[in-house]
Amino acid sequence: MPKIVDWEERRNLVLAATWRVIARDGLTRATIRSIAAEAGLSSGIIQHYFEDKSDILSSALLLSHSRIGERMVRASAGLKGLEAIRAIMLEAMPLEEAQLLEAQIEVSFWGHVLDNPALRGILRTEYDTFWERLSDELDNAAAMGELKPDVDTAQVVRHLIVIVDGLSADRVLYPVKVEPEQQVELLDAYLESIARDRALRE
Repeated sequence: MPKIVDWEERRNLVLAATWRVIARDGLTRATIRSIAAEAGLSSGIIQHYFEDKSDILSSALLLSHSRIGERMVRASAGLKGLEAIRAIMLEAMPLEEAQLLEAQIEVSFWGHVLDNPALRGILRTEYDTFWERLSDELDNAAAMGELKPDVDTAQVVRHLIVIVDGLSADRVLYPVKVEPEQQVELLDAYLESIARDRALRE
């Protein structure tokens, strides 16, 4: 009997190979042939699962963001306000090897979205999702009395996203200069700067 192949499993195998190729060789060298070789498959087989290279790249980006989102949900389960924001941010920041790979993928896409409307649309949608997630928890933090009275929550969301993007770029370009401990210290210092005195929150 011919071996039954799980469609989703095979797609994820190809997408994992795509991440590795992008991280190692860059987005421009992530061809169907190089991805197929990395996955141990033929180019013809890959074309049974994806329409073209653009479909592969878009799917790889979406799967990467989906897994980050799932981690955020798990990490922040049962938490509210600033605690939830900290947990969410720690999953978005490039602290561990898996997160560094995600950062490499993300940064690789930045230079290619200007002339690729499909990829640009995906990144904008994912940005909006992240914005809403942080905004909701900042609203919770404000309602719980955790924020200083003059804090502009929309501005805070912008700052938090800039922190993630900036750390991602720095970690990819200068890995030894942005150690995980330094990233966490930066995040904690920022959250402390917008929080009421701890005694008032306990």
